[in-house]
Amino acid sequence: MTLMTRTDDEYWILDPEEVQCLASAPRMTIVDRLAADGPMSVDDLARVIGMKQTAVYHHIHKLVAVGLVRASERRLLPGARKPQILYATPAPRMRMAAALGRNELRHGVVRCAGAVLRQADRDFAEGFSFDPIHDGPYRNHGFLHLIGRPNLEKLEKINAHLAAIHELLWQPDDQDGRPIALSWAMAPVSDDTNPKSKEGTLR
Repeated sequence: MTLMTRTDDEYWILDPEEVQCLASAPRMTIVDRLAADGPMSVDDLARVIGMKQTAVYHHIHKLVAVGLVRASERRLLPGARKPQILYATPAPRMRMAAALGRNELRHGVVRCAGAVLRQADRDFAEGFSFDPIHDGPYRNHGFLHLIGRPNLEKLEKINAHLAAIHELLWQPDDQDGRPIALSWAMAPVSDDTNPKSKEGTLR
């Protein structure tokens, strides 16, 4: 399977309009929630995300317009006159990794990464309001920022571990488990270690 292939299980986000649409933390959160938890109504999403229904409608409309979300079924609640529309993602695995290699998508990808990190900021702060916060082997709250100099062999291992984490989170979850949000960013940084001034010596 090539990175371009879309299947029932995987949907590769490569269209410029799709990438542009996801440069929004709320829209990215809606897509992630639907991919993780399955079809939901606007009411469901508003309750889970903590957003007003009118705002959810606004974002759903934009996501449907570019094909990242679709109406999947209808649900009639007891006592209701009209059925609710349930929305879903085209596949449970919504992937954007291949977009990083497209020069024409670079600006949109940078904005999407910014949206991910803004949402991570909100998620981390909100996480303190939920009990219990686990530590040790069951840790569900934390952060990390490291700079290292991995060679190609180590970099391959790092990416293999990240892929394994993705796979664990993509697997169908036990409904008894508490939802967690995992965000990560990796980027090459400056390698200019030369001193700006040659005056003085190290002792």
